[in-house]
Formats: sequence, C-alpha cells, structure tokens
Amino acid sequence: MGSTATQSRDRADKVRFSLASAALLGVVLGPLRQNWRSTPRDGFPLSYYPMFSARRWRTGTVTHLVGVDAGGGTRLLHYRHAGTGGLNQVRRQIRRCVAGDRAHALAESVAGSIARSRSAADSGITQVRVVSARYDYDAYFAGNRVPERETVHASAPVDRSPR
Repeated sequence: MGSTATQSRDRADKVRFSLASAALLGVVLGPLRQNWRSTPRDGFPLSYYPMFSARRWRTGTVTHLVGVDAGGGTRLLHYRHAGTGGLNQVRRQIRRCVAGDRAHALAESVAGSIARSRSAADSGITQVRVVSARYDYDAYFAGNRVPERETVHASAPVDRSPR
C-alpha cells in the first residue's frame, strides 16, 4: 500500500514540477514575441532588450573633462574630479553645468581637485577644459578616437603654488 501511495505522490510531484518548468519557460521566452510587433513595448521586469536591438544614432556627443599638459598634449580626466557618485551620474552633472552656464565654475573646481591630487597621472596637468565632443561611433570603436567636432566650453589653469 505504501508503494502505490509513494508512486502516486511521485507522479503528482513530476506533474507539478513539469507545469512549473513550462510556466517559467513561458515567462522567460514571452518577451521574444515583442520582436515581431510593429511597435514593440518594453517593460520591467520582462524586457526584450531593445538596447541591443534598437536603432542607434551614427554619432553621439559626450561632455567631459580634458587635462592639458605643459607640452599641449591632452588626456581625459577621471570623473571623480567633477563630483561624487557613479560615472553616469557625474556625466549628467557635467552636462547640467554646461547647460546652466556654470562650465567655468566647474573647470575651476576640477583644476583645484587636480592641484590637490597626489596621483602621478594628474601631476603633469597644467590646464583643465570642459569639452563637448561629437564622435562617429563606428570610427571610434574601430580605433579612431579623434572627435568629428569639439567645443571647449571653459578652461582653467591648474595652480599648484603653495598658499
């Protein structure tokens, strides 16, 4: 008697697990149907990942910080000189400063941060620029890091003299 009850319970467990597996598979694969809609909809938590499938622009503009050394060479500065938080958060802050005509104050603040920095990479920087640069994505990811167009919004000298 125990044997048939055990077999019956095992069969019921297999059916429950099969149904649960089928339901989970349906939930995971469900967003794929969005790919065949004329106007796909994306939504949390089930996304069909439009960031990978959506059309992208050929070019993009990035507002960032550039350091200039004594020889005129340039290099990108670390975003931590402009603010706290993550990269994207600080990038938004930089863009807002430029849009709000506060680029010069930002350049002076970053120049002060560079002057106080103990980093060897920052030691040769003599000037800070707040720049918007437009890049061709295909060229950029193929290795050409030269922007199509660049606008310097503000610049400030790095003053390392003792106070």
